[in-house]
Amino acid sequence: MHENHNVKIRVRNLSKVFGNQPKKAIELRDQGLKRPEILEKTGQTLGLSNIDFDVYEGELLVIMGLSGSGKSTLIRCLNRLIEPTAGEIIIDGENIPELGDKALLECRRRHFSMVFQNFALFPHRTVQQNTEFGLEVRGVDRAERTETARKA
Repeated sequence: MHENHNVKIRVRNLSKVFGNQPKKAIELRDQGLKRPEILEKTGQTLGLSNIDFDVYEGELLVIMGLSGSGKSTLIRCLNRLIEPTAGEIIIDGENIPELGDKALLECRRRHFSMVFQNFALFPHRTVQQNTEFGLEVRGVDRAERTETARKA
């Protein structure tokens, strides 16, 4: 059992509804209706529903699932490239959905790196150089970013 103080990311009741009546979709979900019924009754798509998980310091988390199962939606909600409809996302004690623009930008710089499915790595850079890129943009000196990327 992990001790509570080692939790780096805690997600509770994370939900995402695509559409202009998210509260109605959540109400129907809470009444026991499933995604197809909610879509039929409201035109709203329940992308994520009451997701709970913890990631502990030093742990590697893999998110796997079928196409359309919500993997990318989940990741984009964690870094707020998509705004979550409901729930908590706590990273190192900060509730990400409550952060203002400046704090969110800084949080993204500290905690997130992402390669989007529809983009490639820089073809003119090595794997090491691609790994270093985010640190380079942040102005981290060459020796530190090389060592950090090597460890990763």
